[in-house]
Amino acid sequence: MDSNNLNKYKGSFKNYTELRAQENISKNIGLTNGDVTSNSKIIKGGVSARVFQDGKWGFSSSPEINDDSINNVIKASNENAQFMSNKDNSRCGFFLPETQSNYHMDLKTKKNYQSQKYWLEFVKEIDGYIDRKYPELLSRNVFLTELDMEKSLVTSDGSESYSMTPRSILYLLLSIEKDGKPVNLYQIWGGLGQLEDKFIEPDDIHEDINDLVKKLKDKSNGIHANAGLKNVILDSNLAGILAHEAIGHTTEADLVMSGSVAGEYLGREVASPIVNLIDYANTCNGSTCPVPIYVDDEGTQSKDVVIIENGILKNFMHNKDS
Repeated sequence: MDSNNLNKYKGSFKNYTELRAQENISKNIGLTNGDVTSNSKIIKGGVSARVFQDGKWGFSSSPEINDDSINNVIKASNENAQFMSNKDNSRCGFFLPETQSNYHMDLKTKKNYQSQKYWLEFVKEIDGYIDRKYPELLSRNVFLTELDMEKSLVTSDGSESYSMTPRSILYLLLSIEKDGKPVNLYQIWGGLGQLEDKFIEPDDIHEDINDLVKKLKDKSNGIHANAGLKNVILDSNLAGILAHEAIGHTTEADLVMSGSVAGEYLGREVASPIVNLIDYANTCNGSTCPVPIYVDDEGTQSKDVVIIENGILKNFMHNKDS
């Protein structure tokens, strides 16, 4: 549902209101040692409304997107906000900042869509290549997934946004036996875009598969590291995950308000002077981020946040409430 279609419900807004509609379409195909273990297309969606009144939030949602469900969630959200306000008026008089942003992003493929059968055969060809070339493998798992996230938003502030954000992933998990025990290694291809944009021919990843099998065999012949304090070099993917979990979440302002350890370190040195950490909204180094956000779920324009600069904790990441 385009945000233009949600505008007609703004007459029902009594307080600050965010109205969202979303539909997710996922395709999943999986093979284990040549046997089809998954082959599905799933559609999930719904509508939600969030209302702010006298310092309190009210929320309601429905899995159906139609006139009745939308009017009902708006009504229920107002009632929930009123109920919470009656229970606790300690934040009465608290005002939200006004924001107004508009953005339309549609990343649907411009190519002809292929059928589910086509993609099943695509996965079978990849599996067949591995089976023929590497019969010594203990097991092989090939998964192909696509998730299309379509979201519309209107707010009482005047924000409107629409986004169709697709992600397509090819996932390969291989194992080999060493000294009676399985050794596993996996690799992921894909990212932002629909299947038709990310994958052309199964042959295109043959060299990547060969490289993965070589790494798997090298891993099977590897040894465990000795315990102790070590200087290590982290792969960028692993370093990114650690930064996201250990620093990203602790610098979310609402969690800081709840007692996050990061709260007392603002403006202080928290890392080596060569460390910089930025939460990118939609673009990094001239490239679109894996899941670009231009307008957030509260109708606020998304901007980059410098969290750590030259080792100093500079900022927290905020929502409207914080």
